[in-house]
Amino acid sequence: MVETITNTTLQRLEKLFYKINKPSRYIGGEIGSANKDWNSAEARAAFAFPDLYEIGISNLGLRILYDRINNCKNRNFLADRVYAPETDFRDCLKEEGLLLYGLESKKPLSEFDVIAFSLQYELSYPTLLSMLELGGIPYKNEERNDSHPIVIAGGPGSYNPEPVADFIDAFIIGDGETVIIEIMETVQSAKKSRLTRLETLKKLADLRGVYVPVVYDGTKMVEKRIEDIDNTDYPVDFPVPFSSAVHDRAVIEIRRGCGRMCRFCQPCFVNFPVRERSPQNIIRLTDEVLKNTGYEEYSLLSLSSNDYKGIETLVKTLNDAHSRKGISLSLPSQRADRFSLELAELIQSVRKSTVTIAPEAGTQRLRNVINKNLTERQIIEAAMSTYKAGWQNIKLYFMIGLPTETFEDLDGIYELLKTIMTEARQVKSELGLKKNLSITCTVSIFVPKPFTPFQWTGQDNHDVLYEKIKYLKEKTKNIKGVKLNFHDIFLCRLEAVFSRGDRQLGKLIEAAYQNGSYLDAWREHFNRQVWLDSAEEAGINLEEYAEKT
Repeated sequence: MVETITNTTLQRLEKLFYKINKPSRYIGGEIGSANKDWNSAEARAAFAFPDLYEIGISNLGLRILYDRINNCKNRNFLADRVYAPETDFRDCLKEEGLLLYGLESKKPLSEFDVIAFSLQYELSYPTLLSMLELGGIPYKNEERNDSHPIVIAGGPGSYNPEPVADFIDAFIIGDGETVIIEIMETVQSAKKSRLTRLETLKKLADLRGVYVPVVYDGTKMVEKRIEDIDNTDYPVDFPVPFSSAVHDRAVIEIRRGCGRMCRFCQPCFVNFPVRERSPQNIIRLTDEVLKNTGYEEYSLLSLSSNDYKGIETLVKTLNDAHSRKGISLSLPSQRADRFSLELAELIQSVRKSTVTIAPEAGTQRLRNVINKNLTERQIIEAAMSTYKAGWQNIKLYFMIGLPTETFEDLDGIYELLKTIMTEARQVKSELGLKKNLSITCTVSIFVPKPFTPFQWTGQDNHDVLYEKIKYLKEKTKNIKGVKLNFHDIFLCRLEAVFSRGDRQLGKLIEAAYQNGSYLDAWREHFNRQVWLDSAEEAGINLEEYAEKT
């Protein structure tokens, strides 16, 4: 029999921490955590991230929703957190008959009113099923009864919710912070009125921006969106991890949406129109976040940060306030046509963060097709400005398999890289720089995404993609100082399957989970054969889903 978390169970749990790696992932109590009283809460939610703590702790969406619930005015709601345990702790929980729990309350997931998953990556879906079962909740929604929590989900994956519709009770479509309090109020009211599970789900389906598969009647769904982020609360005090996180820094969202509208980019289309925070608000939020968290690095987050109006002035003001304390700033996403030497020098005034430029395609023709309105000269000038400002290492992003792509477009990637390195050698000689420029290229594979102009464009088949990668490797191997890293073809194939798939894929997810798929975002855990066997078992043709037009 599985035991709930009692004082005796806590003692058993503590003993397990001596047997596992990184126990700080599972103890809670970080600086900035809410730790609200369980017994006085009117409704309780556990925000679940189907990946490891060091990934999920930095997720901005969960930070925002966690803050929104715990600081809700006039209502005593409780938000807790749970992350996918590493296999060592997962196995220990099973062996001891203990349930997966909220980090702060130490209560089993089955005792919460709402479990809210963040769907960030398609290959995390089997992990989601595992977390539900570990928490004492049936992973199929049809097997849950009135005693079980309502399981909701949001994030990028919710824009095609059908593959996981057999496991999730309700999906948030759009900006979650606009509707999460309404969901909590609805669940709390239903609990007070002793409504059945189905009655509660029908109430949730009446909320704008909430999709409930079991009661969906074909009515057009309308996403819910924040109209003015400048007057929307933003978390300035949030859990700071005891151990290092993958993105271990403070984050200030300066802008939501992107007006560039690259035709492959889902966030551009689902987050349109562009909404910006005022400089005064950004400066205030930055001051408060740094004071509350103690971080020595912060980033200004946007789909295209240097498209923010007056970005140079803003960065200079922030640097003047914080650089003398040794606090550095980074801009994670930058457009080549908006990059300047002045901005580069401002960013690296304390310490150099990574600079990434995303040409996406190697020729002007293909950049025009995808609406990436950058000229070759703009890309080269951005790379040279970076090099002149003191960066010896820069990153470039390209994508292969784009609609209408030919091998001439791959030649364009080679020519662009060769030109950048040639001009870098000239700059080195003219300025007397000591180190050569080196470029690391990440080459991803086009995945058609819903709600983009390319959603009906099939992905290249495996053999074509293999030949393109082989061709590009051979073509660029003699460019000194350039390294190319390619995404895995099969992983990208699975992403395309789930991005475009229907409810039949629930059988594939369930089979993959039963066959051992877990934490597949990590190379050491991913098993290609598990997915191939599961697809055959479920009767799913991966090629048909990914390549259909």
